Amino acid sequence: MPSEWAAGSKGAMAAPDRPPTAKRHGAPTDKSLPDLGRELIDLTVTYAKQETIEPLKALGPRIGWGVLGAGVASVGLVFLLVGILRLMQVEARLRGLWSFLPYLVATVVAGGVAAVAVKRIGARR
Repeated sequence: MPSEWAAGSKGAMAAPDRPPTAKRHGAPTDKSLPDLGRELIDLTVTYAKQETIEPLKALGPRIGWGVLGAGVASVGLVFLLVGILRLMQVEARLRGLWSFLPYLVATVVAGGVAAVAVKRIGARR
């Protein structure tokens, strides 16, 4: 060993840090085939939990607020459509052949809201 590599020397030729010796890949182990199978199953289950269940737990509050917001928006949309329908039925006084028009207008408004929602969802991808 050259004197430059001696312990405590801070010269340009300092010894590199070497990791502890590890087993080679493919080296024989003391485990039997059933033990390796159980270990594989345990690793797979642990990985699945880590990559699926734990992220969903972290998203739980956001999912809850999203579902609540969607419910409130849906109820509001129903009230809006029924309001438009009743307004047209009362104020337009359409009778006979034209009595379908308020229903058509409410349906077109609902379709417009759905189209905007689909467009907004598609814009994020």
